[in-house]
Amino acid sequence: MMRTLFLVFSIILLLVPACQNDPKPDSNAQKDNTPRADTLPVYTPATSDGAVDYTVTSGTVYWSAKKAIGDPHYGSIEVSEGVMQVKDGKLISGAATINMNAIGVSDPQDPKERADLTAHLMDADFFDVKKYPMAKFTIDEVLPSTNPNYNAIVRGQLTMKNKTNPVNIPAKLEVKGDELIATTLTFPINRTQWGVNFRSGLLGTAKDKLIEDVITLTISLKAKKVKG
Repeated sequence: MMRTLFLVFSIILLLVPACQNDPKPDSNAQKDNTPRADTLPVYTPATSDGAVDYTVTSGTVYWSAKKAIGDPHYGSIEVSEGVMQVKDGKLISGAATINMNAIGVSDPQDPKERADLTAHLMDADFFDVKKYPMAKFTIDEVLPSTNPNYNAIVRGQLTMKNKTNPVNIPAKLEVKGDELIATTLTFPINRTQWGVNFRSGLLGTAKDKLIEDVITLTISLKAKKVKG
């Protein structure tokens, strides 16, 4: 019996130092290493036989948002760059980068109020543009439509504040020679899906202070054929 106890005690003494020397869990192991939209490389469309690249020459995202009580606010954001792929006269893929530092506000009329609202939209309460200066929309597919108001549904992924969510956009697409013209209908997104939660109903905000979660967007874009 004494010999057995001695053997057990000896094994415990051998194991204790080994456990003490085990590596500690890395406190940074759970960090999100997903690339931010502003650190992603310039988009290069996948090769497609017969497809032609079109470079975005101009583009604007028009936005509208409102409080539960009161008039809506309006403004725009500039598209900074993009590449579209056209095949047989139809858009098939592409991506565009949106410059969040170029947020513009069309109202209120008072210049100081307008400047204050612009600064607030750019800070951490809303789009935190110092940390996330770019957003990006990448096209997954373009579906034809027989609706008289638009001829396509552009399905893609919108990345903003390091969060990516799918968006379906009804659009009128025209390819006229060397130029691609895209104009969308007004479509909604829910800002909370991208972590824009200031005065959201999700936070139990009082109704007289509530800002609606839905923002409406309209996009106008032009692109020129890349000369080969």
